[in-house]
Amino acid sequence: MKLDEARVVLRPRSSSELIDLALRFMSEAGGKHYLYIGLLTLLPAWACCVAARWALGWEWPAVWMLAFAFATPLQGLYTVAVGKLMFAEDVRLREIFGQYARRLPAYLVTLLLTRALLGLAGLLFFLVIPPFWMLARVTYVHEACLLEQASPVDAITRASRMIAGNVMGAVGFVLLLLAGASGYVMIAELLLNDGLLDFMLQLGKPFGSLLDEGGSAAALLGLFASLPFWSTARFLAYIDLRTRRDGWDVQLRFMAIAARAEEASRA
Repeated sequence: MKLDEARVVLRPRSSSELIDLALRFMSEAGGKHYLYIGLLTLLPAWACCVAARWALGWEWPAVWMLAFAFATPLQGLYTVAVGKLMFAEDVRLREIFGQYARRLPAYLVTLLLTRALLGLAGLLFFLVIPPFWMLARVTYVHEACLLEQASPVDAITRASRMIAGNVMGAVGFVLLLLAGASGYVMIAELLLNDGLLDFMLQLGKPFGSLLDEGGSAAALLGLFASLPFWSTARFLAYIDLRTRRDGWDVQLRFMAIAARAEEASRA
């Protein structure tokens, strides 16, 4: 990882700054890579959920469970993408999918273990472990497994150690991410379902209604559309934690001082 080639300034940031930076990174650096990944993975996953609802007759709770089953591992593609795009401009899709495929077995095991921990926290909610506390402790397992090449157990350990001393801050950021993802779902529902189909085209709501039925094709699309934002914002928060913990901003300053000194000696 070449810190001096990072495409954003490495310095400590607030949560609001990280969200703003994530949105700008998605539109500028992510751009076509995010679009192509979405067309190749997120769109087929959304189509499978739509088919499960209207071709197979699944109820909405089952459809949402299928959607989350797709969304959980697919966010790893964007984690790999943003990890590469942060430090390089010329990145091929083959490199992103290749690294993801190589780490996929370990990544799936990591996800299964973390979901088991979250389920246990849910069962023990009224006794010992609040679910959001556990969710915060496993938030960065994606980066630890996919980018740091850690094993499943090591990824969980590293993710938990990373937020040691600032668990409540991590909980707050996770809640902010959940609010952002919910915003994507609601915006898609309002624009596509209520605005386009019902108001403009006067077709009603043939593909479900989130508030009336518990789900819609538009809301599902909003969920999958939130994955690039979720992964990018989480990665930038991971970079922020590494910057604070490892002093990456200080390292960059020393590197800049050394470079200026070398130029002066040459002159």
